[in-house]
Amino acid sequence: MSSRLGAGLTFALGLLVLCSFGTWYYGYGVLIEPIARETGWSQTTLTSAYGVALLLVGVGSVLAGRASDRFGPHLVLIVAAGCTVAASAVAASASSPAVFLPGAILTQACVGAVGYYALAHAIIARVAPDGRTRGITRNTLFGALASTVFLPLMAWSATQWGWRPTMMAAGCLVAAAMLWAATLLRHLGGADGSGSTLLGGLAYAIRDARLRRLLALGVLGGAMMSVLLLFQVPAMVEAGLTLGVASALAGARGAFQIAGRLPLPWVLDRVPHLLVVRVCLLLFGLPALLLPFSESMVAAIAFVVLAGIGVGTFSTMESVYTVEFVDARSVGLMLGAYALARGVGSAVGPTLAGAAVDSFGTRTPVLITLAVLAIVAVALVPQPGAAGSRAGER
Repeated sequence: MSSRLGAGLTFALGLLVLCSFGTWYYGYGVLIEPIARETGWSQTTLTSAYGVALLLVGVGSVLAGRASDRFGPHLVLIVAAGCTVAASAVAASASSPAVFLPGAILTQACVGAVGYYALAHAIIARVAPDGRTRGITRNTLFGALASTVFLPLMAWSATQWGWRPTMMAAGCLVAAAMLWAATLLRHLGGADGSGSTLLGGLAYAIRDARLRRLLALGVLGGAMMSVLLLFQVPAMVEAGLTLGVASALAGARGAFQIAGRLPLPWVLDRVPHLLVVRVCLLLFGLPALLLPFSESMVAAIAFVVLAGIGVGTFSTMESVYTVEFVDARSVGLMLGAYALARGVGSAVGPTLAGAAVDSFGTRTPVLITLAVLAIVAVALVPQPGAAGSRAGER
């Protein structure tokens, strides 16, 4: 078994997640206002495309992961690159929402299915199983830079040339990153010789108690994280901070995600992985209780540091911990299934939270609920074991 990923593949997979997250996960939000201003399409129309696409990213992650397990990632990346360019062209040239929505949704679904963490981390786990923790951690460091690099770049491009060329260029950039990774992975074939079907592998995951708990944790973790990231700035403004200060603090929280990721290989060599997952859940859930008091810089900075480290650690441990439940033959399927569970939570969480804010007139009850859910999530974390290691063999 290999313990090294290699510099070329490390950079190629890092560039893939950097461009994918930067352009469509973060960058799409930059384009919403220019699109609405030029076309007159409603904010609801444009934001609904984002929400629906995130759900399809989860479905696509399962399909891409399973196809990678059976046939190798090379073909998956090539097909996704072609679909990304075609769908980007449809969205960028659209003259009506009826054309734009399918194009934008399909683009994000393709980009997310192969460009977000699930497939990249499945590849790392297969290529360098003995060094997967270090490889996955390094990969998430590229992802942590996505908003820093692409938010100003997308904003500048939209200002200079408009949203249509910017959207098309973003799709082509991600496709190029996919093709480069595909070139380096052309000799990596399928790993699954079990003959199990996609539905068979998923059915086994649902039947296994440990994997059910892991997928439930994905739903809960996705809901918690999406609500926290969505409400952090509005909650600080509600507490009395200006929008500028609240946004700066949220940006600093994002920077502290790197602090949660850098020491992980060292920590995981010395601390049980189950304990690390439980601690990081508490670190990004309980600090939500500080947001109503964030007019005090002490409370605000404590939130920035603790939640930043917690989110950074948890978003890396999701992949590191999930691969401990499966063998190499089905790691893509399981990471895809986890991404789907997380996508469901990410879609449902903000919807329920928004309804609660409308009912109570304040975000405080939602923030208290986040802290309670963190404790529930800690109890939900399963212990890896022999039963979980056979997912996909049936």
